[in-house]
Amino acid sequence: MLVHEHLFQISKNFFACTQLPIRTVDFHGNILASAGYHQNLEQLFDGNHIFDQVKPLMLAKKEKSMIIIPCLQPVCFAASWICSKNITRGFHIIGPYAQSETPCLPGISYRPASCIPHLFTLLGDIAADSSYLKQKIKRYSTLPYNTYVKKAIDYLDACYDHPITLTAMASYLNISKYYLCSLFKKATNKTFSQYLNEIRIEKSKELLLKEQLSILDVALAVGFNNQNYYNIMFKKIMHHTPVEFRNRQGSHEQLFLKSKSP
Repeated sequence: MLVHEHLFQISKNFFACTQLPIRTVDFHGNILASAGYHQNLEQLFDGNHIFDQVKPLMLAKKEKSMIIIPCLQPVCFAASWICSKNITRGFHIIGPYAQSETPCLPGISYRPASCIPHLFTLLGDIAADSSYLKQKIKRYSTLPYNTYVKKAIDYLDACYDHPITLTAMASYLNISKYYLCSLFKKATNKTFSQYLNEIRIEKSKELLLKEQLSILDVALAVGFNNQNYYNIMFKKIMHHTPVEFRNRQGSHEQLFLKSKSP
């Protein structure tokens, strides 16, 4: 499962439990997942620049923080980190909701201020119960790497689809890029760029099974800026091209279906 699908499932389950709209956005304001939104709510979110208000306020607070964004009295939004240990993943933004029982805008339900922290606890419980997160925690807990390398790998897993440079990663970790290179090579036996390319290729394999996506769409979706380089890296790592991989997987699926038919 890709991280975007994991976040979509969390949002879907949260909305099913609470009937409260939720949006999950990355550090650049791109929507990663959304549930319970329709055109009027989107206009309310965008028109009041909710993300632009959330980001600086969250950065000014401690890691495990929750903030309330007043919108139109008594309408509010509430936000918290997707992952307090890796703030680059972005935010969950709950709302809009009303802090007063007095009817306000259509489709906006009342939620007392005292229940908002509990809603974020529920959101965390839903995330923690997902197979994606359980597998990830198990995988990372067994890595024999030091803290810097683990943080770097976690960052790559979260932001592989964005432009990432060694210099930017070193700055994020607050160490020199030469030290990071040395640590990364020693821990993984791979260079930073090799490891990043392998993550991107692995993520792309799932997308290749979606026939509606072109090879260029897949390449761009996982962070490569052109199809040719993606093809080269895919063949180097997987020993066949993306098209060959897609065709092979399609053939295997057809054989499986035939074997199951009466």
